[in-house]
Amino acid sequence: MSAVTSSFPVRRQDFEFSEVPRHWVESDPFMTHVFNALSALFPDGERFFVASVRAVREKVEDPQLQKDIGAFIGQEAMHAKEHGNFNAGAINQGFDIPKLEGWTRRFLSAANLPLLNNQRVHLAATVALEHFTGILSAQLLRREDLVELIDPSMRDLWAWHCIEENEHKAVAFDTFEKVYGKGIANYAIRMGVMALATTLIMIAIHAFIVELMREDKELGNLKSWVKGLNRLWGPKGMFTQIVPEYLDYFKPKFHPWDHDTNFLLHQWRKRVGFSG
Repeated sequence: MSAVTSSFPVRRQDFEFSEVPRHWVESDPFMTHVFNALSALFPDGERFFVASVRAVREKVEDPQLQKDIGAFIGQEAMHAKEHGNFNAGAINQGFDIPKLEGWTRRFLSAANLPLLNNQRVHLAATVALEHFTGILSAQLLRREDLVELIDPSMRDLWAWHCIEENEHKAVAFDTFEKVYGKGIANYAIRMGVMALATTLIMIAIHAFIVELMREDKELGNLKSWVKGLNRLWGPKGMFTQIVPEYLDYFKPKFHPWDHDTNFLLHQWRKRVGFSG
């Protein structure tokens, strides 16, 4: 019998960020800082995801899921590394990313509150946030108009990250169900944690955008604000468009692969030169 292999690979990356312009999305401060805000969340967020899955890994007996957990950890570690490197470049441009990373750790510290400080809740938080990042990543991959706004110096970083978020989007979910089961109590935990996680992530993203716009001396740039908020929350906005997929999470029999993104993965792996 052949050895079990992961369903997806760990791709070692070493992106170069020395030529990234200050406003690298549409030459616009607001949209640039949307992505800068996400990048500021990623290093500590990804490490939290890894820790929560690793904490219960020994309870998983399924060999395929074990392999996928290993690849999930590898991919998320690379995401933390590369976004950490990009964030260092943003610091060199005058943005106080360490402050925002400190805010990220404060948001994550909610996991240490008495009712939340246990492995089940931490893993449920990872499942919830992996759903959010998975559907947001898929939204970006299917929106050529948004991809084209990103400066070529940053496009491969985001394409790579979005591809891998969709490759491993079910690993934390499957781990939770394997370890804790599908009962009503665990469903209730996942739903409650999703509500809390959504609140915190939305507050964090928008607070980070405001702070970055302030540091960029663009807080009064109403044209950028109006255009950017429309790109987020307008009829065709990035966030508006993922609402139906987000709500699917609350269905009792939901699974991340109910949103089949294999065609997107095939298309984008070919586009960026990945095998598979």
